Amino acid sequence: VVNSGAGVVRLWQMAEYSVFDKLVTRLSSSERRDMLQRIAAVVQTPPMQSEYAVEEESVDLDAVYGRMGLFRRLVVALVAAFTGRDRLSVVETQLLRDVRRRTATRTPDYDATREQLRPSALQSFRALAEAARHFSGPLSRVMGRERGPFVAFLAGLHAPPIQQRLMVDADPFAVFEKAPELSLSDIKRRAVMAMEETLVTLPSDIRQLIYRDVRTLHHLMTLSSFPFERLLAEFTPGAEGDVVPVPLSRLADELGRLSSILGGLQLGPSALLLQAISLYQEQDRLEEPDERVEGLLQRDMQAASEAYGVIAEFAARYPVADLVRLALMNIHWRAVPLSGGEDWFAVWKNFWKERIETLHRKFSYERQLETLLADARRSLGVAEIRVLPGYPSSGLDKPARHGVSLGVAHALVADLYPKELKDPLTVLYRNGEFYKADNRTEFDGVMREMEQIQTEIANLEVRLRPTGDLGMNWAKTTDGSMTPEAAEDRQLALAKQVDTDGSALVRRTINAFRTIGDILQGVLYGTVGGRYDSISNLGQLGGKNSREFSRNLESVHVKSKSVAEVLASLINVESLQHV
Repeated sequence: VVNSGAGVVRLWQMAEYSVFDKLVTRLSSSERRDMLQRIAAVVQTPPMQSEYAVEEESVDLDAVYGRMGLFRRLVVALVAAFTGRDRLSVVETQLLRDVRRRTATRTPDYDATREQLRPSALQSFRALAEAARHFSGPLSRVMGRERGPFVAFLAGLHAPPIQQRLMVDADPFAVFEKAPELSLSDIKRRAVMAMEETLVTLPSDIRQLIYRDVRTLHHLMTLSSFPFERLLAEFTPGAEGDVVPVPLSRLADELGRLSSILGGLQLGPSALLLQAISLYQEQDRLEEPDERVEGLLQRDMQAASEAYGVIAEFAARYPVADLVRLALMNIHWRAVPLSGGEDWFAVWKNFWKERIETLHRKFSYERQLETLLADARRSLGVAEIRVLPGYPSSGLDKPARHGVSLGVAHALVADLYPKELKDPLTVLYRNGEFYKADNRTEFDGVMREMEQIQTEIANLEVRLRPTGDLGMNWAKTTDGSMTPEAAEDRQLALAKQVDTDGSALVRRTINAFRTIGDILQGVLYGTVGGRYDSISNLGQLGGKNSREFSRNLESVHVKSKSVAEVLASLINVESLQHV
């Protein structure tokens, strides 16, 4: 039911505006919130050791030399004298020697004598690549077109009270309920103002946590798309088929990029970030029982935590930045920090601005629809109007557009026309003597058109039934026999097909009622020689009740005009709101 005497059913009140709203709705119960807290308390991610963070400052060789003891300074002076090298160049060589010793101690795969990685390093890089690939699928979604909703969802997990305020105060529907006297523009303005005021109340410590998670997200995404195949390809088999060692110099570029990524992952993903990623991954299964959902989320988060553990363990065994320094023989080399996540607050704010825009558009649409359906109910003299049975769900966020207008058209031709309009029109049609033959021909055409429209709407209703061709095709999209993507594509195609037929029928209905109104305008009020000339025997139609008959024609005239305009406005609103 779209409209009833008890009031308009809110079309969007329970609608899932987006993935964000779906997730928030399905996690709103206290049981689900407790479940998330239990999982977050169990699943942890190990931080990387701080010495593998991206270093920002270069080595000051003069300062290093100044801190050396007397003996080491003497060694530096002797080496410089015998080799003819610059004193600071000798200091750099000694520092690189220290790096070499430290790296050899911590990295068994590193051969310090030959400046190369042993064949055993291949397995370490393969394990790292596999762990990175674990994040590829989930992150490709949340870092793509759904980045805004994901950032907003993640921020909501970090700051539930802030999100709750936004959900209520920045909702045009809620604003209207509190202040129904406001205009449409003022309702939108107040929602945007509430959003602005709420966002600035986010505590600074929560801001830092969200930024850390979004930054980690960017680095994980970069790692998951890292070209490991180039690095692995360097470990080629030798003449006897065994993998041969690889000189560090051949790996300098790949290791340099890898060092920048690992430096940005120093703190590791928080449990809330892993939780958000898992919830996005399992969003279509969140309607299952709590025990099953908890198991799914715990499994996903544990797998992600273990994958990150492999990454952290690799970084602990491989001081990648030091390997690059040794490969380049440059103690001054520093990894270039990667950007990413700095815009998270702007992304969050933009998401809420767009959400308000979407909700306000739906709110405006609903108000227009409410007014037009009230007019239609008054014109039809009915308490409710039903969408044509079987018609695909129609609305701004639904596959189809014209279910409501076709429902009104169906009510017009199936109820109003045969019960109130047809008999007076039939008398006029059969017994009226028109001055102009063209008027008689047009009247004849519109009477046939009304019968034809009634038949075609009835036929469409039959086709939409579960046993009809359209109904059966629609059922195939919901029986689980198709992939979600294929089912969605099929639904959109079917909705477009049905909308095309439905729209044509609605517009034909509008034209037919307008034509009836124009003919009656000429019959009742026209002047001699006008387009719809008066009939010669209007005063005799209806016999003794000719005056009553004329009043009936006047009523038919008014209703025909009014329902045509209501229906025209309705289909225009449906069409324009989807542009």
